[in-house]
Amino acid sequence: MNRALVVSRVAARAPRGVGARQLTRTSTTTAAAAADGGLNWDEFFRLRKQRRLWERLASLPCAMLGLGAGSAVFASLPVNPQQTFLGIDPLVLFGGSALFCGVLGFAVGPSVGRVWYRVASKDVSRMLDAKEAEFFSHVRANRSDPSFSSASNPLPDFYGEKIDSLHAYRKWLRKQRDHERKGTFKLGAKRGGSK
Repeated sequence: MNRALVVSRVAARAPRGVGARQLTRTSTTTAAAAADGGLNWDEFFRLRKQRRLWERLASLPCAMLGLGAGSAVFASLPVNPQQTFLGIDPLVLFGGSALFCGVLGFAVGPSVGRVWYRVASKDVSRMLDAKEAEFFSHVRANRSDPSFSSASNPLPDFYGEKIDSLHAYRKWLRKQRDHERKGTFKLGAKRGGSK
């Protein structure tokens, strides 16, 4: 299927309302970019999911590597069971330190996965980064004001991390508008009640 046709279909199904015009406008103008090798929104969300999968899958080997390295280092240290360190048995301390190395490896794993993804697909990652910058500019322009947040009106997905499709983007836009509407309604009610 022709990429320009796919982009035009995506633009036809693009969200309507406040902030949606920007996404529609850029979707239709990316038809020329898609013919030149750019990404449309569906491809962008699919590749973004794929990159996140690489990041998550890299966490497990990194955690195992950190746990193994920490265990090797702390198992090679001399242990005197007669002495304690801050009142803690040295074996417990070394075991906890080895586990901490595993947790640290698990935390570093997504960064390693992202590097692996960039090395494995250099051209796609460049296009993905450019499209992601455009996507985050849409998120920044359309998110609700955090000052409207309260216990009964929590801020929905401030950074747009849960958006994984155009349908989810439309849903995110609706939630942002509902949050803003509820916040301004409550502020207006407080102002009206205090007069």
